[in-house]
Amino acid sequence: MRGLTQQKLLILFLFLLFSSSIFPYKKIKVFVIEAPETILDGVQRVAVLDFDSYDELGRNFSDYLISELLNSERGITEIKTGFLGLGEGKSGETFQEGAFTNVFGVVERSRMLEILEEQKLALSGLIDASQAAQVGQMLGVEAIIMGSISHTYNDNHTQEKRTYKDKDKKTQVKYVRCTERTVTVNVRARIVSVASGEIIGSKEASKSQKKKKCEPNYGSLPAIPEMANELARELCNDVANYIAPHFRLAEFEFEKIKNQAFKKQADQAAKLAEKLQIDDAYIIYQGIYRQDSYNPKVMYNIGILEEVVGNLSIAKRYYETAYQLKNKEKKYRQAVERINNNLDYLAALAELGVVLQGREWPSGETSAREKRVETKGNSEDRISVYSQANTASEVAARVPGGLSFKLLGREGDWYIIELLDGSTGYLPKKSVK
Repeated sequence: MRGLTQQKLLILFLFLLFSSSIFPYKKIKVFVIEAPETILDGVQRVAVLDFDSYDELGRNFSDYLISELLNSERGITEIKTGFLGLGEGKSGETFQEGAFTNVFGVVERSRMLEILEEQKLALSGLIDASQAAQVGQMLGVEAIIMGSISHTYNDNHTQEKRTYKDKDKKTQVKYVRCTERTVTVNVRARIVSVASGEIIGSKEASKSQKKKKCEPNYGSLPAIPEMANELARELCNDVANYIAPHFRLAEFEFEKIKNQAFKKQADQAAKLAEKLQIDDAYIIYQGIYRQDSYNPKVMYNIGILEEVVGNLSIAKRYYETAYQLKNKEKKYRQAVERINNNLDYLAALAELGVVLQGREWPSGETSAREKRVETKGNSEDRISVYSQANTASEVAARVPGGLSFKLLGREGDWYIIELLDGSTGYLPKKSVK
């Protein structure tokens, strides 16, 4: 009985291992730009003072922060590949042309030292906001970044049980001494306006790290300053993200197209996209789209490619149409919500000089600013589109309600539209919202 139960458990495990929930369909992993938490109006150049601390951590943190603010691709890191991320790493990529993260000029430390020495001030967060504004004016910056950083630690000494086999192969028990070290770093940053001397932004952040060692490696526990500096490096990104944009790793899973007429092509497109050969993937998906123009899965996949390259308005159109055709699909609704949030970010990024250029696909994607009309009704309705500007002409297509079409022109009470397959049709005015 016990062997039978184990066999069933093994079969269940193998089923789960090879099920689609464990192995999802093809994904694309790319870095996308994200706006900061706050916009510092009118600030183009900043100076970073040494953060106040009782050791070298304050100066180190300041150096880390300066380095991150000068990094044009902050946030782009190596990506782990393979099952559960256990494969080799590969360089991360972004396809959003015009995106960068070093939006501020940062004054050199040597220049700050010169000014502070002249004013008999310390290069630290100990100076007050009014003094910082005075220094900022001499440095020719619009804002000063200052603050404090501290760390605490705790060593917890315990004993842990170990079992081993003696020379007679009998199980023996012994206890070893262990130490678990916990280090916590807290940072408080303030951004001071040079023009007003007022604090125009503040950010608090905290991180902890635990390390444990047991005998016989008892003495190899990392030193407290080493752990604190590692945490400070991580925390400087929290402060940098507060005032400057950063890249974030985004992962998009494509829809699996099961229609036998297009399945092989769609699988090839998804594989190409996963390998970041996005132009080739786009051409294939567009070819399927021209033949199956009302397939929400194809629209959703094209929307993903448009989103990753920064063609956000075009991506929105594809996502919205997919959702209109299949409004019970949760991922389509989430895509529409996500793209609307991203479009809101564009205005904030533009204030920092970051303007996404978008991408011109090999197929020559049309502008998102084109004039469009939307059919009345919902996805369950079917609206007749005629081949000529009269109801006696042949019906060119029957399209769902609530869809948006490119407007080519007008002829009396008729709208001339471009259908999703690229052909032209006539839509009566009464059928338009």
